[in-house]
Amino acid sequence: MTTSNVLSGSGSIRKREFVRNVKIKSLKNYMILESVDPFPEAHLRHKSHFVKFYYIPIIAQNLNQDIKIAATSAESRIGNELASALGDITIGDTTYHSIRLRNISPQDLPSIIKAYEYEGITMAPSGETIKDYAQITLDKFFHLEEIQRGLYIDLDDAQIGYVETPRRLDWEELEEITEKVKSEAEHTNFDRALGTISKHGENIEVIRIYAPNMNEAILIEIGYFYKKYIPQEQ
Repeated sequence: MTTSNVLSGSGSIRKREFVRNVKIKSLKNYMILESVDPFPEAHLRHKSHFVKFYYIPIIAQNLNQDIKIAATSAESRIGNELASALGDITIGDTTYHSIRLRNISPQDLPSIIKAYEYEGITMAPSGETIKDYAQITLDKFFHLEEIQRGLYIDLDDAQIGYVETPRRLDWEELEEITEKVKSEAEHTNFDRALGTISKHGENIEVIRIYAPNMNEAILIEIGYFYKKYIPQEQ
């Protein structure tokens, strides 16, 4: 039997997604982006009906506490709990501070934007048409269970797990290692991203695994092959 313990802490997720402009007439003056496929490496039936992710670039010097308070206040005005996160989205050579929304209908976007503006958040104006890959960093609070040393199940999302790594990887390394993992693992239907989590006051580096059929056995197998192929700390 595996031992377990609960870990809660702040951190971030770093990932790559294909984004495009949202086509809503009343929002044509704003740069609002839709993620075409939030988990591109995971294969799902009826993927077109999968939860939508939206990124709202904002004009701000930094994502300080005032922005966080304003966003929370705006969301409370909507009346429904929003799954939002703050972070950065980089498209080409340009990086924008942004608000990420998930689990919402596109019909709700105009009222959400209005609430943000009421609280003093300035939206980035629309520019040229965007249909490109973006590098995304999101602030996140993690609530995890460590099922084995260096392997964590997300207690807020049963389809997500994390594999601790000995050092910080870059995206190209992650892609190369994932290709090797999928060539050997039995369970290959998963998407990957990178992350950093505060564990007992110290930052640890992780790979985020999204698998539609995630369970402990799948995470243990995937984690075994990642640890096999990840170079040790240099």
